[in-house]
Amino acid sequence: MIKQRILTLLVTLFFTLAGIAQSTGTFTDSRDGQTYKTFSFKNALTDTTVTWMAQNLNYKVQGSYAYDDKESNRKELGLLYIWEAAKKACPSGWHLATDSEWSMLVTKFGGTDKAGEALKSVSGWAEDGNGTNSSGFNGLPGGIRRNNLYEVMSVMGFWWTSTPTDEEGKAWGWNFSYGGPGEKPLKTKAFRFPSSVSYAESVRCVRD
Repeated sequence: MIKQRILTLLVTLFFTLAGIAQSTGTFTDSRDGQTYKTFSFKNALTDTTVTWMAQNLNYKVQGSYAYDDKESNRKELGLLYIWEAAKKACPSGWHLATDSEWSMLVTKFGGTDKAGEALKSVSGWAEDGNGTNSSGFNGLPGGIRRNNLYEVMSVMGFWWTSTPTDEEGKAWGWNFSYGGPGEKPLKTKAFRFPSSVSYAESVRCVRD
């Protein structure tokens, strides 16, 4: 019994040090019955638990789009939302992640130079650009819709924040790249960027 407790403690310590989410769970959206995986970790500054959805939101609202307008893409990738739609799409008790929450997530899992690898999914990325998903975030390369065109699925993933920039018509987003030939360091990086609110990007919700 003592050996088992010690082993459990060591395993927990290992995964915590390795950046693995401290706990996982599920949430069912009562609006349409869809169930989403979740992951949680401690905010060391406030000693509170932060819970994110571990899948892209897939709730249909005006201003949301399936990649290439193909419903079959929704199951794995979720929907792409223009910014105004993204701010309203999360279910009750959840909200579109803020820029500060994204910054905390990226910092938690290695910072902008390394977090991409921990936050990216283990499959689906082009040119061997897959991550380890050691965070539990499972970031997929869902692409983007801009100027009525769908682009870079399997190459890049884009996610909205609820935070506007100082420039009119733009809001902050975050993305990961696949890391192409000769550019392998890109697969580890997380990028913060100002994006036009008319673009449609993926959404991750955070529990209130």
